[in-house]
Amino acid sequence: MSAENGAGADDGPIDAYLDELFAATHDGDPAAVRRLLAETEAHLRESAARLRGQGLDALDAEREAVRRFGPVGTVTPVLRPSLRDVARLPLRALVRPLVGLAAVGAIAVGLSGALSELFGRVWGAGFVSGDLPGVAYTAARCAVLQAPYPGLDCAQAAAAHHWGEIVEYRVALGVLGLVLLLVWRVLPRDTALPAGLVPSLAAAAFLLAAAGTGLLALNAAVQGWQGTGAWLSAAVVALPLGAVFALTALRAMRMKPARA
Repeated sequence: MSAENGAGADDGPIDAYLDELFAATHDGDPAAVRRLLAETEAHLRESAARLRGQGLDALDAEREAVRRFGPVGTVTPVLRPSLRDVARLPLRALVRPLVGLAAVGAIAVGLSGALSELFGRVWGAGFVSGDLPGVAYTAARCAVLQAPYPGLDCAQAAAAHHWGEIVEYRVALGVLGLVLLLVWRVLPRDTALPAGLVPSLAAAAFLLAAAGTGLLALNAAVQGWQGTGAWLSAAVVALPLGAVFALTALRAMRMKPARA
């Protein structure tokens, strides 16, 4: 960026700010990015010139102009489309965010599997995967379930069998989530989405999952605690993630460009 109005040496605070802003807007619309950089530089140079006229030296004037303008994070949201524009976005713009959401969701399931393993070791397989009252198995099915677990009755063997399935399937999904996370990392960034859209979707998904699994855990607890752990482990993972994404979405949507 060129120094206008005699605004200090190259690579001063204004140039550093513009470099940071350019790096932060690399996935935005090129024309919008150019306009934002030009308008930002003009504003900062003019502000620095006024401050120099008030007695500050060139370096301090640039620093104060940058401080008054605000952090880069409060400027970049203006490049994002509004929610009304989502329908007009190309499908490729949604690929990377959806892969990222799928990755986070799968990893969360994997974490709930690890938590189910812990619950089962502390409180027994029945707490995680025991059958609710009224569930019965045929003699043939009991024989199949009891074969790997000598010494256990049919209900205990069924709980141990289901506990292993819950943990294994969830952890396998968590591993898939890690793979998806790697894919997400290498996918190209495309058109920016509306501020807060992705974390809002994630928050809604996790909070709904927390509510649903929490109710199922409560139902199992009321009926004797059998099978409570499978649902409780999911709710324990989903609830804090939903809260984190909700706060992230609110912060993103509240950001407004600062001006001196």
